[in-house]
Amino acid sequence: MGILGRTRAVVLAAAVAAATCASAHVPAGAEGTSPGPGIDRAIAGVQSRDLLPLTDALLLPKAGFGFADGMKLVQMSPEDLEKQLEAVALTDARWLRVPFNWSLIESTRGVYDWSQVDRVVDRARAHGLEVLANLAYAPTWARASRTTGTGPPRAGRTYGAFAGAATRHFAGRVEHFEIWNEPNFAKFFGGSATHAHAPEKYTRLLKKASRAIRAESRQAVVVAGALAPGTDTDETYSMPTFVQRMYDAGARRFFDAISLHPYTTTSPASWDRVYGDVTEVRQLMRAHKNGRRKIWYTEFGHTSPLGGLSEVAQAAWVVKELAAAAARPYVGPAFLYSIRDSGTDRTDYGQNFGTLLTYDFRPKALATVLSVVDLLP
Repeated sequence: MGILGRTRAVVLAAAVAAATCASAHVPAGAEGTSPGPGIDRAIAGVQSRDLLPLTDALLLPKAGFGFADGMKLVQMSPEDLEKQLEAVALTDARWLRVPFNWSLIESTRGVYDWSQVDRVVDRARAHGLEVLANLAYAPTWARASRTTGTGPPRAGRTYGAFAGAATRHFAGRVEHFEIWNEPNFAKFFGGSATHAHAPEKYTRLLKKASRAIRAESRQAVVVAGALAPGTDTDETYSMPTFVQRMYDAGARRFFDAISLHPYTTTSPASWDRVYGDVTEVRQLMRAHKNGRRKIWYTEFGHTSPLGGLSEVAQAAWVVKELAAAAARPYVGPAFLYSIRDSGTDRTDYGQNFGTLLTYDFRPKALATVLSVVDLLP
């Protein structure tokens, strides 16, 4: 049986059990930091692979949800890509975040190779998904000296030229562009050589990219930030600190949304810290008269290695976080990381972030929960 057949079999079995569930909806109410006690009761009620409490508790952000993935998404075989997108198509997902790795696309200055991302974008659209293009990582010829492979370019205009070229090449296919990935972490923005002034350097890139993208398309949406949870150290910035310094550097007019990556552990302290930072970023947006713009969650999720969360517990925590997004009317689309486990080592933390599939394409527990959305009345 192929992946489509095997996944549908799991989905249909869950759908029978969930026949009386209400369809996903967005609750009314004030902006909060928690989805409410009902979600926690649902999580506590999950036993073994009984997923009915989770399907019953499933709430989705009004702007929908989707999936984010790493570079393997654009480098895998056409067959494996299709299997992953078939699994996504069985859910109610509306979005796919696709890495546009500048260092691979323009390894020689002025020479663009769009072939890998072309294929992914076209197949995503064929499956009814809207693409968020994540534009990141400068090629060697553009990077400043002493920076790592994730470093920003010496001149912001080169990144602007790349962003404009991407907008032009994908006209009519991609309208949403995210500027870099987790620049508040030194390891994703060139290392110690750039970290001290990373918010200001990032804002210069944002300005160049935003101008170039908007010059090519009046419909384009520029998403700034892509910030991960952190604290203020010599390796990371907290999300509010980075956003405040972006505003201080003049970022206000150069984005249409701010994206955050609200990863948490399962501890209450982690939840309170991360979602407290989300609330603080929202307050900063309001203070700078950006209150009508949304916060997008462009990565979040949990891993399920042996010795860690079970697949059912992973599903429960993701459902809780989707509900938290739905409870905040200022949250835009929410992207789960990732579609499929990235490797076969079941003990490795980083290889087991797949939300829908194991590495060998077996549906995980969350695939059942999310696939039921399409089948509910």
